[in-house]
Amino acid sequence: MKLLRFELRSEPGRARSGIVQGGRIYETENGEGVAIHEAIDVKPLIPLAHVPSVRFFHRDYQPENLSAFEAEDPVFFYGNPNALIGPSQMVFLPPFAAHLTVRGFVAAITVSDGHALTVPLAEETILGFTLMLALVGPSEEAQDRQTGRGFGRSYDIATALGPVLTTPEELEDFTLTEEFGRHFGLEAVLRVNGVERGRGNTGDIPLTFAQAVSSASQSCPIRETDLFAIGPVTQSTDPIFVAEGDEIQLSVEALGTLSIKISH
Repeated sequence: MKLLRFELRSEPGRARSGIVQGGRIYETENGEGVAIHEAIDVKPLIPLAHVPSVRFFHRDYQPENLSAFEAEDPVFFYGNPNALIGPSQMVFLPPFAAHLTVRGFVAAITVSDGHALTVPLAEETILGFTLMLALVGPSEEAQDRQTGRGFGRSYDIATALGPVLTTPEELEDFTLTEEFGRHFGLEAVLRVNGVERGRGNTGDIPLTFAQAVSSASQSCPIRETDLFAIGPVTQSTDPIFVAEGDEIQLSVEALGTLSIKISH
């Protein structure tokens, strides 16, 4: 199932929810269908009205033995929930940056609270999956790495989320293994101004969402609608920089396409 928060272009300002099916949006209210809309008539919103926390599990900083039963804990850093924006939005460059780089992630959203969860229990807390595009300040990121202080300002610019929330049963055919929670193999492509700049597969990332949720829950209780991002899901041989006027798209198999644009 693909879930969508949206507003009608003819009635902006009122958030609605529904199910995407066959290119149409079936609006629901209290679990009941109330209307059917064409895709052209709706504007997708951020899939969650409230996100208590954002955790980034960056693939480059993970321990080498995550796929062992006596593995080290996955490594994560926090993002800013207030930096989250919806799909197809315009983003302004911050005053300290002439250009930005971009990272594509797949994110899981939890449906319930939990503490000290095993991997199987962590799997059960996942409501669904969506796409993320994080705009990152490259010079600030370099400073964060040099000082060892952890990522802060570099990831505090804008992170787009959406457009839909895909529930786990939709991805059953893409499951590679289930030894440490479901590990999906989804093809991913990153494009800037329509030109492919990166490609990858989520199956190459040595971490499952169940591992991420379980690990995080050992130190701090997770909350309903917490966000767990794993990636980047695409890699490139050359640095990717974006500037004013650039349009960025992340497409992931079975999850859809997320787009944003850097404003002039």
